[in-house]
Amino acid sequence: MHRHWLLSLLLIIANFAGQALAQTGDGGPSVPVLDVRTVHESAITDQVAFVVEKGTTLSVDELQSLIRENPAVLQYTKTSVLARGIDSGAIWLVAMVLNPTNESVLRRVSVRTGWLERVDFFFVPSGRRPQQFVSGDALPLNQRSIPKRIASADFSFEPGETQLLVRVETADPMVAPLYMSTMAISQDHEQFETVFYSFVYGVMFALSALTLMLFLVIRKPRYLSYSLYTGSFVAMTASYNGIGMALLWPDATAWQQWAPPLLMLCFTSSGLVFAMNFLNTRHHRPLLHRGIQAIILGYFALLSVFFVLGNQGHALKLAFVVVPIFSGLMLYMGISSWMGGNQSARYFMFGTLLSAIGASITALTVAGLVPYTKLGFYAVDIGMVGDALLLMLALADLVRKNEEARLIAERTARIDLLTGLNNRRGFLPVAESLWNLVSRQHRPICVVMADIDHFKDINDQYGHATGDKVLKAIASELDRSSRESDILARWGGEEFMLLLPETDEAEAFQVVERFRRNVEQLVVKDRGNEIRCTISAGIAGRDATHITLNQVIIRADERLYQAKVQGRNQTCFNTPPDLPDEALAQA
Repeated sequence: MHRHWLLSLLLIIANFAGQALAQTGDGGPSVPVLDVRTVHESAITDQVAFVVEKGTTLSVDELQSLIRENPAVLQYTKTSVLARGIDSGAIWLVAMVLNPTNESVLRRVSVRTGWLERVDFFFVPSGRRPQQFVSGDALPLNQRSIPKRIASADFSFEPGETQLLVRVETADPMVAPLYMSTMAISQDHEQFETVFYSFVYGVMFALSALTLMLFLVIRKPRYLSYSLYTGSFVAMTASYNGIGMALLWPDATAWQQWAPPLLMLCFTSSGLVFAMNFLNTRHHRPLLHRGIQAIILGYFALLSVFFVLGNQGHALKLAFVVVPIFSGLMLYMGISSWMGGNQSARYFMFGTLLSAIGASITALTVAGLVPYTKLGFYAVDIGMVGDALLLMLALADLVRKNEEARLIAERTARIDLLTGLNNRRGFLPVAESLWNLVSRQHRPICVVMADIDHFKDINDQYGHATGDKVLKAIASELDRSSRESDILARWGGEEFMLLLPETDEAEAFQVVERFRRNVEQLVVKDRGNEIRCTISAGIAGRDATHITLNQVIIRADERLYQAKVQGRNQTCFNTPPDLPDEALAQA
């Protein structure tokens, strides 16, 4: 912090020293002379002088008299853009334009900042009355000399000298890049800005619309707050660069004066709300969550007071103070959440870092605290595009992780945790689908119901832990012995279900008998005990096109009961006619 203030102090001293040196040349301060034939593609503010109004508004005659009587009022800047900060008072840009030719030369003079409230251009040919052009967002679009968002005046400079005077007044940050260019160069500037803002707004609108649709489908607040965050950025920049007034509210001058501070607070507040939703600060950092809520309410309470008092300058200063606070809070929340184990926060943190740097550079540039550059002026837009894309990646990463968690939970719900086999919920959808397919093609398919013999005795004698070990061993053996196309599941308790596609009852009998013999030879060792067990099985196949899977499962269960009745450790696939009806009913 100490180094930061020291650097700022050195920059201020250097700025004043530069101005002093510029004023102490041979002959003292004088009005700079511009050759109208020179083609300027960039701002020429460093080639003109400026005068700061002290309290009262000066007329053209009063300004000319002041310069004649006291040339020391003329000041100069070393940068191509004059930046003097928020609510810093009106200034006059002064130059003498020389046309040494015998023909008039048309030039467009403009101050390419969209939020300036009043810009008056005065052209004073030698010995003639001034010609005035008016612009600025304090005037409706149709009352400006040239109905454009950028303050401009087209003037034909006649042979000889013409004094150029431009008065700029605004409560917003005083950023005055003066241009005097050909019509072609001016159109190139407009085309660049059109392409740039079309790209920025296109990206932001697309992300805002996408997340709004996600919110309407998923109903997660984080998507709505992100949509508002990106949307409020578009509204904020459209208000201060003049695009909003040019396209949406050409006559709403009162709204235009208050829109930038209000929408800046909306932008920062919606960003903080998105951060709180995305990082779930209500649950993880409740004190921070409540503190940010209080800060947001405090912002709007102060803005309301300034609005009632009609103090636009204080409202703008509040908005520009909020920007670094907003950037710091966003960055702090991202870092703390990432260090707390939230991996999705890395995108949030890097995106916030981009937007924080961009917003801070632009805020310092337009406030006049750092030298003006075009990159510095557009830094907030560039940073926000990067931030928006990275935050979209963060949301996508969060969606991916939620989807993975959902799939894991769904898979867990379909898997028997003890044996790793399908449970009934996992078995039935797959089996139903396969059954319907086979039925349409009139292909053979069988269902096998198997049960561990005397399993209750194993539990009673050795304990449930040993019983679980036996279950796992038999499940592993059945899984190992089954074919790739077979579907195996733990049906419940000590029962297992198999679906054998492309298999009739006779073939199924051979398959299940192999299972039964393998289990019969299986030895489970536990605490010095060797436990052997057997299984009984019932087989039922599809014998009619209209029979359902559920009906075949019931039939396989009946035949399993038949195998139990006939002595266990066997496979049954043909119900004998002498099996008692009450036995079948009990099964």
